[in-house]
Amino acid sequence: MRIAVTGAAGRLGRHVVARAVRAGHEVVATDLPGATGEPAPAVEWRAADLTDLDQARAALAGAEAVIHLGGLTHPRYPEPEVHRVNVNGTYHVLVAAEEHGLAGVCLASSVNAIGGVFSAEPRYDYFPVDEDHPGYAEDPYSLSKWIVEQQSAAFARRRPDAAFSALRLHGLRDDAEAARSRGPDDGPARKDLWGWVSFDAAAAACLLAALRPSPGHAVYHIVADRTITSTPSAELAARFYPGVPLRSPLPGNAGFYSTARATAELGWDPGDDHPEIGAREGSRLPTA
Repeated sequence: MRIAVTGAAGRLGRHVVARAVRAGHEVVATDLPGATGEPAPAVEWRAADLTDLDQARAALAGAEAVIHLGGLTHPRYPEPEVHRVNVNGTYHVLVAAEEHGLAGVCLASSVNAIGGVFSAEPRYDYFPVDEDHPGYAEDPYSLSKWIVEQQSAAFARRRPDAAFSALRLHGLRDDAEAARSRGPDDGPARKDLWGWVSFDAAAAACLLAALRPSPGHAVYHIVADRTITSTPSAELAARFYPGVPLRSPLPGNAGFYSTARATAELGWDPGDDHPEIGAREGSRLPTA
């Protein structure tokens, strides 16, 4: 099928484009002017600023699904700019996807949609954190990701036959060894619970979500099933979050984010950092 990928020249975008082609899809790869990648068979590059609705419409024309990765990935830009690019850009992608009748929409969210590494002090009500955990976002980036998820849910309500997925990505790295570079146990990684995910695993999740056959809106944690540190997770919880209850045990180096929903509904494996391309990544969405 023909899949649009926004932010296609970015770190994750390049992995998604390459994986989609290997899975047998045609790709409409979109990024800002001057940020396009190398020409390749089955890939059409289109320059577009998604904060302009007409450009978003042109970028998605002819596609059957979209993986929206374009946006700012941290709050170090001026707050209004973070909101404009992430919130307005996503809204335009959703409008264009609706107008073109795209059956699958995958949006890049973040574990920080509930607050985390960019918070003065994050708040967690329980471990493992699932997708229903309350949100306590306070910085512009985390807030933008929470809003993106609400946008996805809203468009799903008006398009009940389409599938909308918001992927809460986390600490993207090439592999587990690179993920350990995030620092010591008491460093910034403490705030978002020592989590990470490989580019390959995240790219697989993007394809699985864009091709999800069941309609409706869903949020998924796309996080590896183990932390970046050798310190046992139960010890980390007791040391740094002594008042947070455990809803289920954290054996060994188990991750603090529940990925059960992504496993059950997408068939995504949080323990495989470099997954082979499976049949579900090459399947075609049913015609609405």
